Amino acid sequence: MPGFQIFKSIDHASDADELLEVVSQFFRSCGFQAVCYVLPKTNDLNDYQLFERGMPRRWMDRYTALKYRDIDPLPAHVMSQEKVMSIREALAELEPTKEEAAYLVEFADSPVTDGLLMPTVGRKRVQGFFGATQVSDEDLAAADRSLMHAIAQHTHWRFDHFSIGREEPSKKLSPREIEILRWIGAGKSNPEIAVILGISAPTVATHLKRLFAKLEVNDRVSAALKGYKLGFLTDA
Repeated sequence: MPGFQIFKSIDHASDADELLEVVSQFFRSCGFQAVCYVLPKTNDLNDYQLFERGMPRRWMDRYTALKYRDIDPLPAHVMSQEKVMSIREALAELEPTKEEAAYLVEFADSPVTDGLLMPTVGRKRVQGFFGATQVSDEDLAAADRSLMHAIAQHTHWRFDHFSIGREEPSKKLSPREIEILRWIGAGKSNPEIAVILGISAPTVATHLKRLFAKLEVNDRVSAALKGYKLGFLTDA
């Protein structure tokens, strides 16, 4: 079916830059000359990363420099409504604060056109926001919203694969957990680790359970492999 090759292309993207390029190319083929993706690092929308392709440069420079993302009500509104809408539709629903209203006046004067705003959800229910804009009214009206939304959602899942937008595991693991992870990588059993560290085997087991949960794995081999990938373990 037309358009569905994009899902395979997203799956084959080797990194975040290639992913953004693949997705932006697809949206350009549908008349949308720009895409913008907001991915919170956690469920706190004040802690986020923003990725874009094709957005008006002067506007994005100003948006970033003045930290408009902290004021912009559109991403939070779309995520809270959990539905696809156009920028015009979202603006009509907003009840902005005084600060947000001042921002929206400037936004209305910006070169950003109408477009589609789409909520996405990743692992652990972390929400994201995908926008596609710089489009003619005709192409916007002709857009298959269900397909566009599915592509935006698939993009979020692929971003998750690259571990972008989430808290780094190095910030989650305690020094003791890192120490135990390294001994796991060395092939040591729980009783052996307990003797080495001078703690009880049940204490090792407790740390190990927490370690598995934080690394999102279920066994020692997977934990060791994840440890190598994240740089906690080396071959030296």
